Amino acid sequence: MGKNEHVVMRRWHKGQHLRWNQRLIIERMRLHGATTRQIAEVIGCSHVCIARELKRGRYIHTNSDLTTEERYSPEKAERQYRANLAAKGPQIKIGNDHAYAKELEKFILKKKFSPSAALAAIRNSKRTFQTSICTRTLYNYISGGVLACEKKDLPLKGKQKRRNRSKKEQIQKRVSCGTSIEYRPAEVDARASFGHWEMDTVYTSKKDKFKPTLLVLTERCSRQEMIIRMRDRTSGSVVRALNALERSMGADKFSKVFQTITVDNGSEFSDFEGMEKSVLRKRKARTKVYYCHAHRSYERGSNENANKLIRRHFPKGTDLSKVSVQQVAMVEAWINDYPRRILGWKTSNMVYRPWFDKQ
Repeated sequence: MGKNEHVVMRRWHKGQHLRWNQRLIIERMRLHGATTRQIAEVIGCSHVCIARELKRGRYIHTNSDLTTEERYSPEKAERQYRANLAAKGPQIKIGNDHAYAKELEKFILKKKFSPSAALAAIRNSKRTFQTSICTRTLYNYISGGVLACEKKDLPLKGKQKRRNRSKKEQIQKRVSCGTSIEYRPAEVDARASFGHWEMDTVYTSKKDKFKPTLLVLTERCSRQEMIIRMRDRTSGSVVRALNALERSMGADKFSKVFQTITVDNGSEFSDFEGMEKSVLRKRKARTKVYYCHAHRSYERGSNENANKLIRRHFPKGTDLSKVSVQQVAMVEAWINDYPRRILGWKTSNMVYRPWFDKQ
């Protein structure tokens, strides 16, 4: 056994299944005369596994000169693999329900949903399939190679560490330019009613505030998301974005929908008077702005979680000057149609829209 092969063998997990794309690689390499050990090195499994796979997909091919030769068919191997899964009984519940498997793969691979959200989205769609599985079973299928997706395709890979946060009462160490979160009503803290938002920015580089930026607003009760593309990350652009939003909604509805907005101490939120003052009703306030404690991002926890969802589409370092308004709107719609465990696996739209339409 060579050195490289030994490394590959250590990477291989016992019980892991071959996937369709790997079967295509096997077919191509076999046609070029590769040995089982050469194929195993590329796939990342043992040569014994490849030998079994070649046997599973073996068939006799007739050439144009009527001679015959033994070849490997990925289609035949896949059919046999699916048949074997179904024959194992209830522990492989998905069995021959290819439509269900394809739907799960679509939500995880194409729509960037987590496994739990993918299952919830299928339930919410009211579509019926031959089988249904739980979240743990789906994760086992992904780890075992039953589906086309892998662990690397999931949005959160591995266990997430929880940070220990002090339970001590937070005291503002420096004066914010506006009203501190310490004076925010208890009703807002409890998420007992709609109309209270958190606001933040997503940007390309912290060093360059004069590049296009996303203004992100998250409603605390429903987690409804609004994303506005701004030309830069300045206080003037934030005020202009809120002015445009007020004009589109009307002064009365804006005041009902945006009763409070909680922000951090970033310089883009320094103009609290401009953010609070109505552009349609002179000398009247349209909302109330509260400022978090310095270095306490968890005081806008919903906002921070929404930013992570945005980063699935626009990873850190993405040049937002190349991101169109249409792309931003698509991500906003995706987030608002994303099932949330905290909402009983409903989407933000399902929770927020009925309230918003009554305002």
